[in-house]
Amino acid sequence: MGQVILGSAVSLYFTPTVVAALAGNFAAIMAATVAVFLVGGFGALTLSRASGVDGKSTFFASIPGGAMAMAVLAERYGAQIAPVAVAHSLRVSIVVLLIPFALTYGGFPLEAAAYRPEAPLNLSILVPWLIFGCVLGEVSERLDLHNGYLLMPIFFGAALTVSGIQLSAVPHGLTDFAQLMFGLVLGARYERAFFIRYKLFIPFALLNSFLIVIASVVAAIALAWIFDLPITTMVIATSPGGLAEMTITAQALQISVPLVVAFHLFRVVVVNMGTQYIYTCAVRVLGRSPREVKPAPESVEAISARCISEVGLKSPDDGGS
Repeated sequence: MGQVILGSAVSLYFTPTVVAALAGNFAAIMAATVAVFLVGGFGALTLSRASGVDGKSTFFASIPGGAMAMAVLAERYGAQIAPVAVAHSLRVSIVVLLIPFALTYGGFPLEAAAYRPEAPLNLSILVPWLIFGCVLGEVSERLDLHNGYLLMPIFFGAALTVSGIQLSAVPHGLTDFAQLMFGLVLGARYERAFFIRYKLFIPFALLNSFLIVIASVVAAIALAWIFDLPITTMVIATSPGGLAEMTITAQALQISVPLVVAFHLFRVVVVNMGTQYIYTCAVRVLGRSPREVKPAPESVEAISARCISEVGLKSPDDGGS
């Protein structure tokens, strides 16, 4: 349900204003998306060699596609979840702390352009839509479309929004709850055995996060110069943070929000749909065999429920004192 909630909230941003921004800057958006994969691939190689963690796990840990979405893909391909959760948590924390501070106090010219999708809260529309989103997500998972609980509500909601059909707003409390559930699910995957074995992973992951952020800023400056776009807008648009965090940052700074949303929306869709194929091609080029672990297709909701139950229950061996 968490991914359905966030997907429904994201779909509201596909207004004619955002679609126009996406169409008018499609070349820049494509270049930025390619840069994301290049920066993420570079980060995966350096993190794997420095920390000793397998390249499969560091690949999903380094691609800025959302912590929960990358964790789902990592589990599907038999990667370790702990490094994925830790690396994404560190990187997003660095981005939301450093980028707004640097843009606010770094002397960069800020071009005010406040934007927020206008949709009233209507429970008679919202409740059936969330139920429909869950059905779409389950069908897509059974058809082997990864992260369908997030992508299907985005696709269908965007199609309706662009067509002029007004959906209901998603209350902030619901989106906060969804992100809280994501945090609990990911926190449950912080395995003690992993950190005992790879004691230096967190320092190297922190350093790797700084390198990815710096590389993203360099890419933003280059794209701003090539496509004649504001540097501040491009820094936020190419930052390796989540859609929600970067949208909130753009709204707070009132910086070209439709353009920022267009960049991150396109990246979210491409990264979530294309990461598994890029990973498969990469390992084949390297002469390895991509192994997708799925004894039985398990939905995101099932993974979430299982992880939360692991947090709430202890085995008899863990009892005692």
